[in-house]
Amino acid sequence: MRLCGLLLAALMGACAAPKVAPPPRPLAPVPVMTVMGGEWVAFAIDGVDEVVFPKPLLRWVSATQVSGSGGCNGFTGMAVSDLSRLRIGPLAATKVRCLSLPGGQEDKFFKALENTRTARFQNDQLVLLDDTGLALVRMLKAE
Repeated sequence: MRLCGLLLAALMGACAAPKVAPPPRPLAPVPVMTVMGGEWVAFAIDGVDEVVFPKPLLRWVSATQVSGSGGCNGFTGMAVSDLSRLRIGPLAATKVRCLSLPGGQEDKFFKALENTRTARFQNDQLVLLDDTGLALVRMLKAE
């Protein structure tokens, strides 16, 4: 009987929910207003640190709209209003014939913008990241 009581107590203790630490507080969103008022020029796209001229650029027209250039074709598109939940696109680009191969720098830039899910500032850089935290594009403010 005593053995049954000990087994029952052990089973009841094993069923108790473990204490879980509360999740960390999310960082406060960075307002998109901090990136408005100028152009951001890409210097690294998809892990390639040598962006060739003409360099792609991005500008926030408003809290919900972006525009810029992939280097050859201009574009416009929609965006969300804070950098902690950033979605850019769909993008509408001009159809200028460029001297670049499919899958080249401009295509990678447009794809990276549309895959962006968040952004952060790192020193003087604006870094656009995908949903796993991988840096897609690194940009500097144009002078």
